[in-house]
Amino acid sequence: MLKLRADPWMPDHGMGYEVTPDDGPAPTTDPFVESRDWSSPIPSVPGPDGPVWFVDGVRRVEVRLVAEEGGRRVPGLFGSHAVGTVCSDGKATFGEHRVGRALVLGGGLQPEPVEVVVGGTILSYAPVAEPGTDPNKPLWRLQQEMRQAEAALAASLAGEADRLVVVDGPLTRLDPTACPVVGMVKRYQHQYLAPEQEALVGVLAPGERTPLFALGIPNEPVQRLAWYTRLVPWRPPWHDHAGVVRCEVPAGLGLDRAVEVAGRVSALLPGYAGRPTDPRAPQNLAPVAGLEAWLTHRMGHRAIVRRALLEHLFREAA
Repeated sequence: MLKLRADPWMPDHGMGYEVTPDDGPAPTTDPFVESRDWSSPIPSVPGPDGPVWFVDGVRRVEVRLVAEEGGRRVPGLFGSHAVGTVCSDGKATFGEHRVGRALVLGGGLQPEPVEVVVGGTILSYAPVAEPGTDPNKPLWRLQQEMRQAEAALAASLAGEADRLVVVDGPLTRLDPTACPVVGMVKRYQHQYLAPEQEALVGVLAPGERTPLFALGIPNEPVQRLAWYTRLVPWRPPWHDHAGVVRCEVPAGLGLDRAVEVAGRVSALLPGYAGRPTDPRAPQNLAPVAGLEAWLTHRMGHRAIVRRALLEHLFREAA
């Protein structure tokens, strides 16, 4: 019998469960690094009290472009991104933030830096050349620029040992740090587990987790240790992976330490589950949603920035 189940995210944001083909090498997975028993969930284990720092970024396309050179036309864009932190330690406090801007051109074309005056501020757009010519490649590259900025900010936070750092999204840096850095992936895009292990994900209760599994790429050492955990109770209209996130830590953390961190993180995250009014609830954590809104403001007023860029392009064309 055909069954239909809802995804709780609002349609404008895609789906929380969105398994798509991957053009890159298929990841290698070892589900038995912690346990060979995938028959029942593992309860969370609360860890020591201490500040939890959340790191996230937002990005925005200001103007899409078509660049021409020597008879070639390639896609491009003016884009902005902002990354920042929020600390939860009895109350939520915004921390450091960084804003970056880029002029991204596809097809390997190398642009010149661009500076635009907006009121009393100069907006500087760093030149970025993207080899690909697909129309979506400039946006993909802007996303990577934001991810790199997130990773750098998370690494600076993790220089202190008395905290836990949670990055919204997959880890892009796997270097050793003084405190654990955890990547939390809210969109389900890849099925890493075989059906017999995947079945456990759907029956998790809030705060419970799967055993850890190893993730890598073919012919390379294991890069990450990952697990799934649920944030809120499952509701009958939803599919059974709704409200589930994948968390990951660098494999260099070691299995014993990774198990300890997995227990602590799985116990913590349900307390931060996104509010029902958030279009990506419940996976978009409440502190992260607040941070995103704060960072969006730091990028500047969208209409004013766009108008300044269009005036710059008009003067260049004239």
